[in-house]
Order: sequence, then C-alpha cells, then structure tokens
Amino acid sequence: MARRRYRKNQGLIEIALTSNWKVAATLAAGSAFGGAVVIPALFGRSAMLAPVAAMLVPLAWFIAAIFFVIALGRFMKQQTAAETPSSFHHRTDGHGLAVQTSRRPAPPAGSAVLANRIEPRESRATTEAFPSRPDAWSLDVLDRIEWKRFEDVCCAFYREKGIRAETTVLGPDGGVDVRLFQDDADPTRVTSIVQCKAWNQQVGVKPVRELRGVMAHEKVHKAFFMAPNGYTDDARAFAAENRITLLDGKLILAMLQRLPAESSRRLLEFATEGDWTTPTCPKCGERMTGRESRRGPFWGCTTYPKCAGKLPMRAQTSR
Repeated sequence: MARRRYRKNQGLIEIALTSNWKVAATLAAGSAFGGAVVIPALFGRSAMLAPVAAMLVPLAWFIAAIFFVIALGRFMKQQTAAETPSSFHHRTDGHGLAVQTSRRPAPPAGSAVLANRIEPRESRATTEAFPSRPDAWSLDVLDRIEWKRFEDVCCAFYREKGIRAETTVLGPDGGVDVRLFQDDADPTRVTSIVQCKAWNQQVGVKPVRELRGVMAHEKVHKAFFMAPNGYTDDARAFAAENRITLLDGKLILAMLQRLPAESSRRLLEFATEGDWTTPTCPKCGERMTGRESRRGPFWGCTTYPKCAGKLPMRAQTSR
C-alpha cells in the first residue's frame, strides 16, 4: 500500500488551505504575534535596524490577515460539511473524517468466535452519517469496504472457519496481513500467510512476487492473496508456480456465502458496522477525511498536523 508523505517544499499557505481551520488560525496568530511583539523587540530599539522593522511589521500583519481569511473560509466550509453527508465516492487501498464513535454490543452468549473477533478501528467524534448497511453479501459490498476493515474481515473469516488467525500490527506489514496457525503439534508455528489488497484495480505480479519472498523468509509453504478486483495474467501465472492461492471478489464472495448462515450474517454485521467505507489512516489508525489540493482530492488524516497520513482518492469502480 502506497504511503506518500507530504512534499518537503509544500508551502504554509497550501498546508493551511488543505488542513483543519485551526492550523490556519494558529498561523494567523503566530504572524500577528510576530508583527506586534517579536519584530519590534528585535529591531525596534536600534536606530539602524528601525527601517527593517518598518518593513517587516506590515508584512507580518499582511500575512496574518491572509491566514485569518483562510481560517475563516476553512471553518465555514467544515461547518457546512458537518451538516451535509459527504459527496466523495471512493475506493482505497488501504486504506475519512471524524465519524461517530459507537460502542459495539456485547457478543451473544456462547459465541466464542465473536468474543475473539477483531474490532474495527473507530474514530473519536462525529460529523457524518454512517453509510447504509446492506442485508446480504455482494461484490459491491466487498468493493466498498475500507482497506483496514477488509483485512479484519479476512482474518475474521478464517476464525469463523475454526482456524487460529492473527493480523499484523498497523504500519508496514512486511508483505503479510494475516498469519494462520493450523499445526496442532506446534500451535506457535505459522502454517500459512495471507496478504489482502482492497484496491480498485487488478493486482499485478510485483506484490505476488513479494509475497513469495515473505514465504521464503518465514519458511512458510502456503500463502493466500485476497483482492476483490482480481489479478493480472502475469500475477496468476506466477502464483500458480509458487503455491500461492489467488482469491478474487467472486471467490471471496462464494466463500462467505458458503459459510453457515449465522457465521455469514455475523461477518456481514462486523464488516458493515459504523463507518465501514471511509478509509483508516495507515499511520495512526484514525479515520481520514476528504480534502482538496492543487492536484485534486485526496484522503488526509483527521488528526493533521499531528499525523500527516495521506492516501490517494480513487473513483469507485463499477462491476
């Protein structure tokens, strides 16, 4: 999954234009403080430097005014967005803003699988309505699930099958999203590895080759690749020669539908609980939000500037 960083030469104005209004407000306050206090204190007491202060003070106030206008515009825009459902349609690879925190109901008594299932990461606040929840599995549902929830659903699927499965921690996963343990003689030995890609395009041969390298490194003889939008011919040919099972959307859907009705329903509820379509930040695990830049819309972390996580925003594919 691509994790692009902010360009080093990105200007303060562009940051203010694409961030929370508080960032621009802070920059405005800092510029005003510089014009009112810092510059006079540094240059105002010297007759030689007085002309420099005379030039810098108006400039600082002018910059403060620019950031104030930006902050006011961003505040009004975010207030409007809070009252209107988001119009962004997306498909991410991994990976939106502030969604409502909801407490998950306790699992039904006697449900050992639910007691051990993976909890999706949820956000702190809410300004947007949750997307509607489907009543049945479909290719469209698989295509809309955000990247982290998709990984968790894949892991939960194996647990529903009675297989011990564990996801990797958030961050660089080394080419593995889920590890499977099926050796009764040695419960700690990894028997298979799973890589998940919730992309809106076919997976090429490169990620499949990387998975083969991880198999060799971890001395695992079997691997699964789960990607709703399928694979290129080169990827399929390479996988067939290297004990890698490729699972596309149709196969994943069939696997989910073949589960016992209760297990399939439980997985669907888990997959579509809360905000299940807005991507998770690949760096910190918070939700992301749709933002605009000169290069077009993108997903940015809601905690920016604390976290500068970004993801490209892609148009939702049709089937």
